[in-house]
Amino acid sequence: MPAATSDVTVVLLAGGEATRLPRKLERTDHGDPLIVRAYERFAPHYPVVISASATFAPEIDDRLDCPIVIDRWSKRGPLAGMLSAFAAVETKLALVVAADMPHVDADLARELLDAFGVGDDAVVPEHLHGVEPLCAMYDRAAVLRIAPHALRTSGAVHEMLAGMRVRYVAVEPARFANVNTRGDWNRMRERDDGSEILTHGTPGGSNSA
Repeated sequence: MPAATSDVTVVLLAGGEATRLPRKLERTDHGDPLIVRAYERFAPHYPVVISASATFAPEIDDRLDCPIVIDRWSKRGPLAGMLSAFAAVETKLALVVAADMPHVDADLARELLDAFGVGDDAVVPEHLHGVEPLCAMYDRAAVLRIAPHALRTSGAVHEMLAGMRVRYVAVEPARFANVNTRGDWNRMRERDDGSEILTHGTPGGSNSA
């Protein structure tokens, strides 16, 4: 596990039921499972924590040199996964990323970190389709303070955001396209050696966690 290059941990949300594409994060693309590709995009730059509903296949677990936190509140959605994983976060800030977003990488992490200001609880991307709370930078203490109440009521990440001081930053929506269906998966595999942006997935529509 690499040493932190800043006061940031990446939390990969990988606990969703993925009903439209079962076990999608263990599917192999160009030789690597999707969850491994997500991990390897960040691991050279930041410590990583994975939030999951269960462990992965042994051959996949062996490639994930980071804590895998099993959701304390099963099937309660991404907020429950976040709250479970944040107990293992030791840095002041954490970038939360749905693990089925193949175009989110360390460059976006740096953009959000640069935007984080004094007094902010979160920096959240926004675009013409809405906001991306499952690909956002959070203050760890703020999440641990505010998320438990939101989990007890609606269980929605948006309710947690309503209690935070949030800075919104404009980001192109194509960067948040995710893999939810077999069609999304096929388009991702057809891209030219990783250079073509997947634009057919729905920004903000991830169910990875």
